[in-house]
Parts: sequence; structure tokens; C-alpha cells
Amino acid sequence: MPISLPPLFHVGIVVEDFDRAVADYKNRWGVEAEQITDLEFPTAEFHGEEASSSARYGFIRTGASEIELIQPLSGRSPYTEFLELHGEGVHHLAYVVASIDQYLKSLRAAGEAARVTFDASVAEQTRFVYLDELAHGPTIELIEMMGKDS
Repeated sequence: MPISLPPLFHVGIVVEDFDRAVADYKNRWGVEAEQITDLEFPTAEFHGEEASSSARYGFIRTGASEIELIQPLSGRSPYTEFLELHGEGVHHLAYVVASIDQYLKSLRAAGEAARVTFDASVAEQTRFVYLDELAHGPTIELIEMMGKDS
């Protein structure tokens, strides 16, 4: 039995130069990046090993969904790996779920490998994981709001 897919939350695009990408979106489409922030992941798990990395993130509203622009800043990460293998482009499709662990359990029970390539948290408020080989190209991101206001 298939697992239900939540509504699309955002599309993540990895870029080499965040400021250039933001300027391109503004000049071409008349949209601004919001919620721009640099995040550090000192204890993330990347391909099963602890890894430290950081990246700059910004969101562009596009109606029912958003575009997330991501520039890797330091360390080895899914974003540096993506740039090395593919150059700039669509990295992931993001979905919010109530419980990442429960969703992974359901995927695996349905026969999916659900291979987690990156597992990280932001300020103990949000956890996210990247899953490969489930979307015919892009990575799938599952997001779980963990804070008291979630």
C-alpha cells in the first residue's frame, strides 16, 4: 500500500553564489529572498558519519510553495556533493511530516529502502533528513517541527 505524500512545502535549489542567485531571481522574476540565514550543523550525520558543515539559506515565495536557495559555506555536505556532481540545480523536494521516524518506518514497511543521506537539526526546533532514490532525480527532504510551538 502506498504512503501518502504530504503537500509540497518547498523546492530546494543549490547554488554556488547565493547573492548572484538572489539578484537573478529579483531581476528576472521580480521576487525577493526572505528569511536569509546562515546555519551551522556541528553534529549532523552525512552518509552515516558525523560531519560538520554550514550553509546559507533563503526562501522565495511562489504562491502555494516556496523556493529555497542554498549555498554551502563550509565542510562536506549534501550541497557540496551536489555541486561537485551536478553543478547548480534542483536538489530536493521538501515535505513536512508529523514524525520523521514514523514516516521512515512506514516507507520501509512499504518496501522502500528510504536511505537517509543527511540528518540534522536546527536549534532543537526542526529536524530534517534527506532521502535518496525516491523521486526520480531530486532528493526528498522530510521536515519535522519539534519545538513547543510546532
